[in-house]
Amino acid sequence: MSPRLITINADDLGLHEAVNEGIIRAHQDGVVTSASIIACGRAFDDALIRCKSCPELDLGVHLTLVGERPLAPIEKVVSLVDEDGAMPPSFMPFAHAWLTGKIHATDIRLELETQVARVLDNGIRPTHLDSHQHVHCLPGIWTMTLDIAKTYSIPFVRMPSFDSLWAEVKSPLVPLIRVTVNLLAILRQMVDMRPIRCVDKVRGSAFSGRLTTARLLSILETLRPGMTEILVHPGIQNEDLARRYGHWEFDWAAELRALTDALVITRCRRGDFTLTRFSEMKAFP
Repeated sequence: MSPRLITINADDLGLHEAVNEGIIRAHQDGVVTSASIIACGRAFDDALIRCKSCPELDLGVHLTLVGERPLAPIEKVVSLVDEDGAMPPSFMPFAHAWLTGKIHATDIRLELETQVARVLDNGIRPTHLDSHQHVHCLPGIWTMTLDIAKTYSIPFVRMPSFDSLWAEVKSPLVPLIRVTVNLLAILRQMVDMRPIRCVDKVRGSAFSGRLTTARLLSILETLRPGMTEILVHPGIQNEDLARRYGHWEFDWAAELRALTDALVITRCRRGDFTLTRFSEMKAFP
């Protein structure tokens, strides 16, 4: 039987200093083994400094096309930004603009290349690519992402999927988005993407920002053979973080508590699966 390998990956490194601190604590005192950094995040430089003390933390690029400002010169990505120079606020307006041709592929490609280049230029060799709000799974952007991974020899790309269509649903649009993402994942599993790889299963997406100890333990108890990525969002309670991103309704501090909970740490040490990193998963077929 195939071994059960998992990496617990923290998204949004570089978004905010309070998120950076939470991710580093969840790695040093808990079970986080990898993180995805936002190259255009306001706290990118802070993340670089903090990661110097974490040589065992794998780093990937959290490709970002929503909610932030681009790294590329605004005059070169005009279709991607509004009059204030900001990218679309979230997945749905971005997807609508992209799929109706209002955002140009050349602008997307330049911004993604610029983000990856910033990470590489700071001495990081990314082990994986994923994206903020899973925008890289959209048709056209998915093929760009694979091409960038091949160009820069980044071995893994996240193929997002949702554990549940209805968990934590705040809007009637959410199940529709989740169905679409899951269908795209099923179709892509039929295509040979070598040498780029995807883990066999992504868990925790339906509970983004609200992954409790009980939910995390439940995921760990139901792992299947193969490679699994558990997606998490730890952070520290912070007024500025709440002011900027409170509309997400994330409980970053609760996720940090779950990821450093003694029950979770003990469960990860039991031995019936291996808690590992993307860089170590490369050795497995």
